[in-house]
Order: sequence, then C-alpha cells, then structure tokens
Amino acid sequence: MIPAITDARKSNPNVIKTQGKPQRFILTPVKEVSAAAKIVSSKDDDPASSVMHDRTVSATSDDSETMQEELAAIRQLVGQVLKHQTQTTGFPQSGMPQILFDQYLKLISQDLSEELSEQVINRVRKDLTVPDLEDVEKVREKTLEYLAAFIPTLDHPLPEESPDGRPLTIALIGPTGVGKTTTLAKIAASCKLRQGKSVGLITADTYRIAAVDQLRTYANIIGLPLEVALTPTDMKQAVHALSGCDVILIDTAGRSQNDGGRLKELARFIEAADPHEVHLVLSSTASEKVLLNEAEAFSEVGVDKLVLTKLDEAVSFGVLVNVLRKVGKNLSFITTGQEVPDHIECGRSTRLAQLVMGETVHP
Repeated sequence: MIPAITDARKSNPNVIKTQGKPQRFILTPVKEVSAAAKIVSSKDDDPASSVMHDRTVSATSDDSETMQEELAAIRQLVGQVLKHQTQTTGFPQSGMPQILFDQYLKLISQDLSEELSEQVINRVRKDLTVPDLEDVEKVREKTLEYLAAFIPTLDHPLPEESPDGRPLTIALIGPTGVGKTTTLAKIAASCKLRQGKSVGLITADTYRIAAVDQLRTYANIIGLPLEVALTPTDMKQAVHALSGCDVILIDTAGRSQNDGGRLKELARFIEAADPHEVHLVLSSTASEKVLLNEAEAFSEVGVDKLVLTKLDEAVSFGVLVNVLRKVGKNLSFITTGQEVPDHIECGRSTRLAQLVMGETVHP
C-alpha cells in the first residue's frame, strides 16, 4: 500500500498529509426554485407542489445529510415541472408506462440532452415486452445498458505496449486547475505499483508556483525519475534521457482555452515530445458550454482521449455524456478524489452510466 498523497499546491510540497473526503457547497438560486414551484402549483393541485414552493433551499458543510435531502427535493420539483412540460413537446409518446417515464425524468434531471434521453428510452420501450415494462428493475437495467452504449470508451485506457519500440509516451494537457499533475501521479503510481512497469516523468509546467516541486514530491515517494523541460529543446532531451523506461508520462502547464498564443506554445512542446497519445484533462465541475469550448480550443494541439477529473465534486453527470458524444473522443480515465493512486478509475461506459442513473461516486 502506498500512503495517500494530498495535493501539495496549497502547502509545503515536502509535507505529505492524508486528506479525507472534501467538503462541498451547493448553492441553489432560491428565487428560481420558488418560481418553478409556482408554475407547478398553478397547473396541478398536488399538495406536494405547495410544500416545495415554501421550502427554503440551503446547504452547509456541517450538515451533509440535510444537503442531500434538499437536493433530492429540488430534483423532485424539477421532475414535476418536466411532467407538465412534456404534455406539449410530443414526448413521451402517449401510453408510455409510468416506470419508463420515470426513467426518462431521471435522465433529464441529470442534464442528459433531451435528444439522447429520448433515444435511450425509445430503445428500451421497443426492446422490452409489455409485462417487462412494468418491472422497475428490468426497465432500469435496460436503460443503463442503452445509455452506456452511447458513451465512447475503450477496453484499455492506455495502449498495452508501445507500437514502435520507444517508451510508451503519454502527455496530459488541459486548462488550469483541472488536476493534471495529481492525475499524472495517479497514472504513474498505477503503472509502477500495479503493473510493474518502469516509469519516467517529465514536467513542462514551470509557470505555476511550486509545480515542479509538487511533481518531484510525488516522484520521490513513488520512486520515479523526473526531468524538467523549460523549452521544446529541453523536452526532446528529457525524452531521450528516459529512453530506458517502459512508460514516459508528460505533465504540461495549464492553458486558458482563450489564449491562442499559449496554446501554440504548448503545441511546440507536444511536437518536441512526439507522444504516442495526448489526453485532454477536463474538470467535471465545469458547465457543458465551458467543456465544449475547452475541447474545441485544445483540439488545435491534438487530442486522442479525454480524462474527466473531480467527479466527486460534480453536480450532474449527464453533461459529461453530452460532452463525450459531441467531442467524439474516447474516455480514458476518471478521477474521484485526490488520493494517489486510489482515486482514479479506467473510463468505463457502465460506470458513468451508473452515475447518471443515481449511483454514488464512492460506493
């Protein structure tokens, strides 16, 4: 077992501490919730609607149980509003079993696109018999199966071996603050401790204060060589210096998707490294619009796969499925916390589909 390694960005990089589950705050616009409740109560005499209208939504780090109850209440309210909205949209089709309709509402409440939600539900409806559509568990299993089929993933997040005799070289790129360095350390620890491979690290992140020291701390604990690249020429030399390793993992400086100059500079580092794969790291806490803008901007550098981080802090998971579908890249890894190497998983379509369907990040 390797001791948990916490993010060293906010503390002395030489001090390692064990960190528990991070606290989270969910801020809900109360006025919007009250307005939605009025819509429901004006069209439906259901007493639950007026109860929701009077509810004041709040969440604090000191009372996570209350936070979960209030979040569930908000989702219930959203479901009530959606029921009224669907009467004029043409979906669902008339006569849809209530159990199947409930699954549709669950997908929509997780911000899965209406188009994809309808495709999933229609497939389930065609595939199951009338009696099966009255079975909650069978409907849920089929919904999960068809939703997973829409999520692009591979059996292996990384190639099992290098295709050309060089060390398998993987570069991580992405915006600032998405957790690239910690993710890199998790992948490195997994390759060495679980697969028994020799791993070398390269960092080109010389802009962020103490970034090199942070990765050096990880490298020392795991027992890995580390090279620092200040220029594209340094990058070529660093790759050559680690040519005896099985795997080379490259950390890069975070770049804003709006800074074209910095992105071109990043592209020169990647070109010098000549990696077999480039993985774009995105945070699950960002909005769908931001994620798509980031993916489009970094596509100029060249992207082969996506890594989704901070799923333990995500508000909804349907957004992630939408992004993966629109970007058209396979999911390689997801991360669910800061502990190295534990809080990282292979990007499995079933796992993400389960999260959309309401399962917890940490089982």
